[in-house]
Amino acid sequence: MYAAGVVDTTTIRVARRTQQRLAQLAAENRVSIGDLLDQLVERERRASILADYNAGMAALLQDPSERAAWSDEIAWSETSAAELADRDAESTQG
Repeated sequence: MYAAGVVDTTTIRVARRTQQRLAQLAAENRVSIGDLLDQLVERERRASILADYNAGMAALLQDPSERAAWSDEIAWSETSAAELADRDAESTQG
């Protein structure tokens, strides 16, 4: 069990040049190297998720039947959302 604010850490080996670059970037951003690495890892994780999504959408859009089904689903979803908004507006007026 850890006290509040204490983070479990480990040591990693990087090339000296990489460590120097990390130190420079951390200083420029006024954060610790650990915090900088956290930010870089999170940025890369999000970029990977987005790339996977984009690849999936590209594949979907290449298949005419899948594209049509997706378009129909989007249209249905937009219609349903608009109907719900209309009902909410009517219920607050009445």
